[in-house]
Amino acid sequence: MAALSSAQQCTGNASMCPGNQDGVSSTYLQCNSQSGQYVSQNCAAGQVCYANPNKPGTAMCGLPGTGGQPGQGKCTGNTAKCVAAGQSGAYYQCENWSGQYVNANCPSGLNCYNNAQGTGVYCQ
Repeated sequence: MAALSSAQQCTGNASMCPGNQDGVSSTYLQCNSQSGQYVSQNCAAGQVCYANPNKPGTAMCGLPGTGGQPGQGKCTGNTAKCVAAGQSGAYYQCENWSGQYVNANCPSGLNCYNNAQGTGVYCQ
């Protein structure tokens, strides 16, 4: 019986946390659809890997202690929305691979505004 290698087989857009452990690792394993092998990717600074409640069979990155619970619901594509339009520069940006909104900020001194279509933001 061959020893299990760290390069597990995968298909499609599958992703997972190393060792299937939530809230531990600052990396996640993303399937490379060409090779059929998982490759390690880094979460954004200060975030850790969780199983994605929005997309079973995938992982997402979130702040430690959040349990990976989606704060702003599911999202698709390059959508974004302001936290408090016109009052701060904070907004939520959709992370396409996870289907999860992540925190983002306008450049210092600028406020966030939702675009007319309601699908994105601009900073002013």
